[in-house]
Amino acid sequence: MVIIMNTGEIILAPMEGVLDYPLREAITDYNHYDYCVSEFIRISDVIFPGKVFRREVPELKNEGRTRNGTPVWVQLLGTIPETLAQNALVAVRCGALGIDLNFGCPSRMVHRSGGGAAMLKNPKLIGEAVRRTRDVLPAEIPLSAKIRLGWENPDDVYTIYDEIVRAGADKIVIHARTRKDAYKAEEIKWHYITPFADKGEVAIVANGEIKDRESALKCMEVTHCPNIMIGRAGVSVPNIERHVRTGVPKFTLLESVAALVHFIDIMKTVLPEQYQMARTKQFLGYMRMVYPEVNSFFRDICHQTSQHDIDMIIDEVLREKRPVFIVDKKEKDAAVPPESAQGPDNPETDVTADIQ
Repeated sequence: MVIIMNTGEIILAPMEGVLDYPLREAITDYNHYDYCVSEFIRISDVIFPGKVFRREVPELKNEGRTRNGTPVWVQLLGTIPETLAQNALVAVRCGALGIDLNFGCPSRMVHRSGGGAAMLKNPKLIGEAVRRTRDVLPAEIPLSAKIRLGWENPDDVYTIYDEIVRAGADKIVIHARTRKDAYKAEEIKWHYITPFADKGEVAIVANGEIKDRESALKCMEVTHCPNIMIGRAGVSVPNIERHVRTGVPKFTLLESVAALVHFIDIMKTVLPEQYQMARTKQFLGYMRMVYPEVNSFFRDICHQTSQHDIDMIIDEVLREKRPVFIVDKKEKDAAVPPESAQGPDNPETDVTADIQ
């Protein structure tokens, strides 16, 4: 019996170097996310022409939606309020259905320019960026800010929250860890979200360590927040939104491999082979977190030098011509060199990291 969970929004997170256009297309085919958010577009002191946004977020050519109709918001990352605002306006004129400002990216590469989570050190600048962006956008276009609890001190989130609310954001997505906490599961601090959800001043979305229906329920219970954003589990369990919202079982290993094949088919229409290979390995790297049986064929895939050869192995798995089994820890740890599961667009992408 399918039981619909009394959730608010379930949102697919903007995972840089992972959830790009082909994967958004594939994943939303299996789910009913309320919307998903693009990878960030880095903004400096330049106002980009519309063609840049349409290239980076191809869904803008389809009225801002994936092919199955899921809305896509455009995420911007930068430090200069005026150029963030003006670029947001260009994105909206190109068809963006919502704008998200990234103040939570933990990447050291991003911090070198003062962006992402480094902005958490300067709540007033965050407020200024939100205020200026809200001022220029049409009233009907929603604006959200994605944050962590702070750089090192989670109590900083109270000041950050106040600045964003006063600036007029429509929504705040809170990853319940600090930048210092990185992605450590034991450092999740959902309880910090609770007072903001209870205030009801602005829509709140809880994010971090939501990996199945049970953890989603626990998060909503602790935070009093019905809205959740799902990151890595959106890849490792390709039907996670349906699992969380309706209680249907997670995809089996073979169903998830079939979802990978669907993703590969989409990639072949838009990406060169070297990217297809890297992204296939990355997808399987996420799957390994849920389906340890993947390790029994992951090593062979990582040793292939063409997408065709990778496809042949995957086909054998799907047709059950290749046995799959759980390998012991020693063999698992030796299965793949770390870089083989990294994304082609971001050398810091770590398949063990809850990026969002």
